[in-house]
Amino acid sequence: MSELDMSAMRRLWKSGPSRLEGYTRHYYTETADGDELELDYHFAREMVRITLTMAQERGRQYVAVIKQGVILQERDFSGNRDTDLSSRVARFKEWFDYFPDNHVLKSMGGVYGLPTKSKLHQNIVRESRTWEALRPVRMVDEFRRYLDRKRRKEENVQGLIPRFLRRLPSETLDIALGLLFFLAFLAGRIGPGDFAFLAGSYGLATGGLDWLWRQREPFIPKIVLFHSLAAYAVWHEVQMRLWGIFI
Repeated sequence: MSELDMSAMRRLWKSGPSRLEGYTRHYYTETADGDELELDYHFAREMVRITLTMAQERGRQYVAVIKQGVILQERDFSGNRDTDLSSRVARFKEWFDYFPDNHVLKSMGGVYGLPTKSKLHQNIVRESRTWEALRPVRMVDEFRRYLDRKRRKEENVQGLIPRFLRRLPSETLDIALGLLFFLAFLAGRIGPGDFAFLAGSYGLATGGLDWLWRQREPFIPKIVLFHSLAAYAVWHEVQMRLWGIFI
C-alpha cells in the first residue's frame, strides 16, 4: 500500500479518552452509509465494548462486550434485549483491518472473524494513538454526532400524542417566557417599540432553537403568536400617537 493510502487509513479511526467508567480509550469511525462504530477499551481487564449505530435501521444501537476473546454480552440497546450481533459486526471487518491499536484487536481474540493484528505499518499504528493531534477534529465530530443522536430520537417518536407529549415541556417553557415579556409590556415595564423588537426576535430565536438545537421542525403557531404580539405592540403605539397620548 502506498504512503498516500496509508495516510488515509490512518485517519479512518479517531481516538481519545473514554467517557465510560473504568475504560481508558475510545475509538470511533463512520462508514459512507452513515453507520457509526465505537470501541471503548478497558486496559486493566483487557475488555472491549463495541457500540454499533446503524443508520439503515433508523439509528438503532447494538452493544457487544468482549473480554480476552470471550463475548460476555450482545444486546440490542434500543430494544433492551439480547441479540446475536455476528452478522452486524462482521460487515465492519475491513474497518478493523486498519484499526490503530493491536492491543485492542488482541483483546477481542478474533471474535466475529475480526483480525487480531492491524494491516497498518507499526509506525503508523503508534502514531495514530496521539490524541492531541486529533482533538480539534474530534470535538467537531462529537458535537455533530450528538446532534445526529437527538435528530434520530425525534424521528423515532411515532404518533401524534407521543410527539405532542415530547414537545410539550419545551414548547410550554418557550411560550411561558414570551408571555412574561408580554405581561411586562402591559405593566409598562417595557416600551412598545422595545417589546415589538423583543417579541419578533424571540419568535425567530425559538424557531431556530427547534430547528438547529432540538433537531425538529419549528412549531409555527408559536412563532406566529410572538410575531402577532409584536404587531399588536406596534399597532398600540401608533394608536396612542394618533390620539396624542405619548407613552
